[in-house]
Amino acid sequence: MIADDLTAIYRLAQQVSWPHRLEDCAQLFRLGAGIVAIDAAGEVIGAGMRWSFGSDVGTIGMVLVTPERQGRGIGRAVMTALISESGRRALMLNATLEGQALYEKLGFVAMGRFRQHQARLTERLVLRTGLDVSPRRAVAADCEPLCALDAAVFGADRSPLVNQLLAAGEAWVIDGAAGLTGFAIRRVFGRGTMIGPVIAPGEDEAISLVAAAASTAPPGVLRIDVPAHAERLGAWLTALSIPAVDAVTTMLRGNWPTTQRRPQRFGLALQAVG
Repeated sequence: MIADDLTAIYRLAQQVSWPHRLEDCAQLFRLGAGIVAIDAAGEVIGAGMRWSFGSDVGTIGMVLVTPERQGRGIGRAVMTALISESGRRALMLNATLEGQALYEKLGFVAMGRFRQHQARLTERLVLRTGLDVSPRRAVAADCEPLCALDAAVFGADRSPLVNQLLAAGEAWVIDGAAGLTGFAIRRVFGRGTMIGPVIAPGEDEAISLVAAAASTAPPGVLRIDVPAHAERLGAWLTALSIPAVDAVTTMLRGNWPTTQRRPQRFGLALQAVG
């Protein structure tokens, strides 16, 4: 994949009704690398991206095949190339229902589910959680500890990704006795605004962070991908008329590093990168 392929990849995403803007595709490509499948005429008919976080782990996403060419082994060829180029890294991806069977055949194992909550807001939300948690807006000095917290929870350093998200949006953090214990980032993505990643020691803190980020979101589409086990967070979003509209299965290939039990992830940065 080269930069000149991005327009074709954006068009592929549109064909399958994915929300990515051309700017979103470009940002993902700057952070990683990719593979394209082309036909005899040189037309891009399939694509996929991968992101490496150190020498031990990586993620795979944005695996696309033009609808009229699906079922011909193009997706498998793209995935096989991405796995090969990832070397010995343990790999994570978030699978759609359509792709899960292929990924299982390639050695990925289901580990959990994330639900995509989404709604179109007509006005700014006024949110009162009733919880004794007070997030504050992040400042420049929070960047390094925020990246360290993300690394401890994700299992690898994702500073380039987190720094790009911080530069593109706004963040809220929760302070603890030993430093930051949680954060949420909100930025423009796709058809509107996305909140993620969200990291918190528990669901009370996660709800408070999401409330802080959502209450200043502009009118338009608001999206957050939350783990299925976070039932109170999911129910709170649904009660706000931000229901679950889709779901993906988190899958692993290889041995992922051991991560902290708390804090934990309550929102994906993006399904592609985890």
